[in-house]
Amino acid sequence: MSSSQDAERISPEAVAELYAEFGDDLRAYLTAVLKDREQALEVLQVVLRKTLEQGHLVTENLRGWVMRVALQEAMLLRRNQTRERQVLEKAAWKQSKPSDVPDLALSVPMTVETVKIVRQAISDLTPDQQQVVRLRIYEDKTFAVIAQELKLPLGTVLSRMRAALQKLEVALKDYAKD
Repeated sequence: MSSSQDAERISPEAVAELYAEFGDDLRAYLTAVLKDREQALEVLQVVLRKTLEQGHLVTENLRGWVMRVALQEAMLLRRNQTRERQVLEKAAWKQSKPSDVPDLALSVPMTVETVKIVRQAISDLTPDQQQVVRLRIYEDKTFAVIAQELKLPLGTVLSRMRAALQKLEVALKDYAKD
């Protein structure tokens, strides 16, 4: 990036003025679209970052551009949440088995070694991931309830669980082959 491009960029002060001018309207709009105040604030941050990064390239009315970017980001968040929910539902469906099919994992007694390995893998997760895993698996709470209790957006809770499951899969893959 050349120094002439840096000079053309919108300054943080200009973005702050833009936000002061219609930030409340933008936040209300996003809250109405997403029906979730926390998610609206997350999207608002993305929109402000994009305005700083790309606002200097706008050839149309900047306010109209910001509103369009806000709607695009809100819809992207919704699509990602829908996709995550579908993946989780599909995984849950695949894991459910009819009661007349014996579950081999239950028929083989867990050894002390197995418990240690699983506990170690869980302890290697970040504290945020451990918290979501504990609430979901050990306390059998839904993701919606977890999000509400932790005062986090549902997408954040789902992302933490997905990241935790990916880490656990990697940590336990060699053990599972035995």
